[in-house]
Parts: sequence; structure tokens; C-alpha cells
Amino acid sequence: MAVPGLGWVVFAGALALGGCSTPRNAPRAAYVPLAELEATYGQLITAGNHPTRDQNGTGDRIGIFRDSAGTIWGLPLNVASGGAVLGCAPDGLRDAKVTDTYPADATILGATNAPTGWRGGTGQLELLMRGPRGDTQWRAVKGGQVASGPVCWAQESPGPPMALEYYRLAPVAR
Repeated sequence: MAVPGLGWVVFAGALALGGCSTPRNAPRAAYVPLAELEATYGQLITAGNHPTRDQNGTGDRIGIFRDSAGTIWGLPLNVASGGAVLGCAPDGLRDAKVTDTYPADATILGATNAPTGWRGGTGQLELLMRGPRGDTQWRAVKGGQVASGPVCWAQESPGPPMALEYYRLAPVAR
């Protein structure tokens, strides 16, 4: 039995959710040589796969950079046809909001996707960190979407078209 008005409720919900994400027609930010990114965002310290929210992963990579102020940046990486490593950082990203924090005295050892125990992804990036006393811990961190202007897009294939998140982690004292 059909529920009267249910179609309108579903349509309104989809419309509302669509307004919260990056527009499908947002311009693409360019992928540039790694040296250009390192000049602005600091040295590349580790890399991993960009997290996705479901089993339809994009296959995209993410680089973790640390700048001179201690800010950790997570930026999409790609490999050019000749093998050169490229990265993406939209214009104005240095002014984008902080998405999470990390202990200022920690050393980043690696980056992974948080496991769930089944095929669906969590959409969370995890950093493996070592503290000043040698203790190690995994820490899930939040990313963000660029509010306006060009964005970094997932590679065309195999995944669906989607804007990739950035990560900007501020150091905090323990």
C-alpha cells in the first residue's frame, strides 16, 4: 500500500542532503608537482589511501604533510603517466578551517583507513602516532570540504565522480 505524500518527503530529504555537499559542477583544482605542494604545506611525511564512506572506494591516495608551524595537512595525491607524484590543494586552502587536532608532541608514523570488519568503509582517516615516551596510538581524524571554488576530485576511474576532502590538523599541547 502506498503512503500518500511519501514521495514528496523522500524528494525533500534528498534535496536537503544535496545542498550540504560539494556541488557536482564545482571546478576542478589542478594537480601540481609534489615540490610545489611541499613549498607551501611542508614536507610529505607519509601517505595512504583516501578514505571513502562505502565499499565504492575511489582508489585515490592521500599525502600527509607537516608545515613549519606544525600543522598537519592531508591532501590528495596522484601519479602522472610518467611516474611523477602530483598533489592537489585548491586555491585558498591555507585559509580553510581546521578540521581536527593532534598532540603537538606526537610524531606521525603512518596513515590508514579505519577498519570496520566488513566491506563498507568508515570514511575516517587514521594516523598512527608515536608519543614522546615511545607510546604508539591510532587516532581517527576528521576532514572537510572546501566551501567554494575549485575542489580536488577523485580520479575518473574506477570510482564515481566525487570531491575529495582535505585535512587540516592543528597541534595542541597534551
